[in-house]
Amino acid sequence: MCSSVWPPNLHPNHAQPFLRPTGCPVLLALSVVEFQALSSDAQPSGRIHAPIGKPAMKRPGRFALKLLGLMLLVALLSAAVSTYAFYYVALRFADFSVAQADHVAAASKHAAEMFRAYFENRQEEFQRRAQAIAQSGAHDAADLSVVEGLLRARLLDGDERVDLWEAAPEVLVASREAPPVVVALPTDQENESPRILELTFGIPTEMYENSLSLREAIEKEKELGHVYEDVIPRFLRQYVVLVLMLLAAAPLVGWFFARRVTRRVARLHEAARRVAAGDLTVRVAPKGQDELAELGRAFDAMVAELAHARSRLEYLQKVSAWQEVARRLAHEIKNPLTPIQLAVQELASKYAGDNADYRRLLDTASEILREEIAGLRRLVDDFSAFAKLPVVAPAAVELNVLMAEILRLQPEWQAYVTVESHPTPVPAMCDRTLFRRVIANLVENALQAAQSVGKTPQIRIRIETRGGRAVVSVADNGPGVPEVERQRIFDPYVTHREGGTGLGLAIVRKIVIDHDGDVTVGTSPAGGALFTVELPGP
Repeated sequence: MCSSVWPPNLHPNHAQPFLRPTGCPVLLALSVVEFQALSSDAQPSGRIHAPIGKPAMKRPGRFALKLLGLMLLVALLSAAVSTYAFYYVALRFADFSVAQADHVAAASKHAAEMFRAYFENRQEEFQRRAQAIAQSGAHDAADLSVVEGLLRARLLDGDERVDLWEAAPEVLVASREAPPVVVALPTDQENESPRILELTFGIPTEMYENSLSLREAIEKEKELGHVYEDVIPRFLRQYVVLVLMLLAAAPLVGWFFARRVTRRVARLHEAARRVAAGDLTVRVAPKGQDELAELGRAFDAMVAELAHARSRLEYLQKVSAWQEVARRLAHEIKNPLTPIQLAVQELASKYAGDNADYRRLLDTASEILREEIAGLRRLVDDFSAFAKLPVVAPAAVELNVLMAEILRLQPEWQAYVTVESHPTPVPAMCDRTLFRRVIANLVENALQAAQSVGKTPQIRIRIETRGGRAVVSVADNGPGVPEVERQRIFDPYVTHREGGTGLGLAIVRKIVIDHDGDVTVGTSPAGGALFTVELPGP
């Protein structure tokens, strides 16, 4: 019997997963090119998501310059408008202040003229009354107490005071003394020195204080007019200097914010360029909640979906190539099996000698050959089943009901399998027959994995929904799948179990992908393997 022909990564002596070698009666005419292609496809990609870092400092692009120019233009327009508005308001305020000052000055002047006329009239009135009193021949100051408005009367003879009268204190407090009026009293003799009558009249204190307040207001108004002339131009100059300083700082501030915005746009541009070059591991990983961050997250989701789609497409292409290999292997192995089996039977039946040792050797050899032929037939059946997977015909099903049907058809699972049904119906689009095959392969794989390490199998099947899709997970208590092998565990002919063909999980993923779903492997709560099958909803 001749040695089998295997791709380099599928040779029985390969150090990775254990692969069961089988005898082959003929050399398979598979080209080296096919094997090398399959070998390269079988290796895990080892790709990781590479976030885009900050781009290096470089000359600003046209977008950054446009953004900076726009911000500078807005700053210039704002400064120009605010300066004109301030100048206009200041000018109007100055005009209003001047007009108001002129109005107040005119009113104050008119009021001052009225007060002056009032005091002049009162002074003339005091003179007339003093002359009238003098003509009346008053010789006793107390007699003048009845004179209206009189505060004090003094009768003088030369420098000597002869008589004095003063009004009550409360009257003196409520009045303001006017300048004294001095008149000479008439005499009876020609040579007699005339007596002098000094009369002090009063004006209302309120009237006098109002006149003083008016005078102070007029003085302050004059000072305020000078302040307007000096302060407003100086304040306007200071405002213009401040605006010029802000305009000088505007390009720097604009550059800072423009760089923050354009840096994020540049990261998106760099990520898009790398995706266009075929790198689907790139991620923007934006921060924040604004529109650019939402765009970055949408970009990452799109690239992730694209990478997932490409991964599934590559897997389907690889499986398609392996299906062709399986078909040819099955054909090449199956053809000579029947002649070999007939030849063995004929050799055993044709010997008529009486040599017991030779008979025993012949029977032993015949038994070994029959077992190997049976093993080859099983291998051919597995190859044929993998090479001729039926076309998926999905239909709307309820997974809780379908899983119960599958368990009823497999009574030997009852002692090991527990199903956690969803409390509500879980609809899905799947081919009932092929989905039964998926569950059967996963459960059989879990049973054999737990038994291979001497454990009683404990398999838990859980049905749930995630994001509008149906999910079925199968967890076991076996040895699990090492993380380094999870990329390759679904590849054809990769197995960790002695005697396995490595086609069960490949068939599972091929069927699930044909359903527009996917299957992944992780670690179960019991430390074993956790296979998660995701199917589309109806």
